[in-house]
Order: sequence, then structure tokens, then C-alpha cells
Amino acid sequence: MSKEKDLNEREEQFFGKMKAKAGKIVNDRVKLKELLADTQKKMEASSSDDSLKAKIVEFLSLIMRMISSYLKGVYTETPWQTIIMFVAGLIYFVTPIDAIPDFIPVAGLIDDATVLVWLGKSFRSDVDRFKKWEESNDSE
Repeated sequence: MSKEKDLNEREEQFFGKMKAKAGKIVNDRVKLKELLADTQKKMEASSSDDSLKAKIVEFLSLIMRMISSYLKGVYTETPWQTIIMFVAGLIYFVTPIDAIPDFIPVAGLIDDATVLVWLGKSFRSDVDRFKKWEESNDSE
């Protein structure tokens, strides 16, 4: 088995664990709020860096608003599976032990960014619908 294939399988297995954990957290309002707070803290610690981090922070902010709107019952159009996947992505983001440890400059965020980019692309239509809803409600 090649090293790259082995790494991909380990990442897939790790993200599978995050997805299972996400299913439990989504059903617990307190834990979901704690996850959002932990994500906010990590974003704030990362936001003063380069453009990759800025893009990650921007996307995470959007996802956090989407989940918060879902949590509050203000925007309920997001499919359950999308919420689960985004919560899994947040768990992956805040977990200090992932494929590339976060303490490694730049490279430490590459795996986080890869997961977040994949989520953004995979659930683009849900994200776009939320953005349109958010824009139309901000103008009111």
C-alpha cells in the first residue's frame, strides 16, 4: 500500500470518527454551543495570519452563522446531513490532533483547509442558499 493511500485511509477513518461525534453533538444544544465557542476561539487565534488563514476564518464564520441560525430555528432550510457534515468539520478543525498537527506553521492548517474546502464544495448549494437568505434578511 502506498504512503499516500495509507494517509488518505487514515484521514478518512479519522473524519469518519468526527462525523459520528457530530451526530451526537448536533442533538445536544449545549455541546453544539460549546463547539461553536471553541471554533470561535481557535479562529480568533488564527485570524491575524496570512490569506489562507483569513479564508479559513471567513468560511468558518459563515458555517458558524449557518449552524447558529439552525440552532436558533431561524433558518431551517439546511438539510440535516449538511449540518452533520459541517459540525464534523468544526470538530476536525478544533481537534488539536489531526493529520498534520496545528503547531506546524502553515502546514498545520493545510489539512484543516482541505477538509473545509471539500465541505464547501460538497455542500455549495446549501451554503449558497444560506448566503442568499442571510443577505436578504440583513437588508430588512
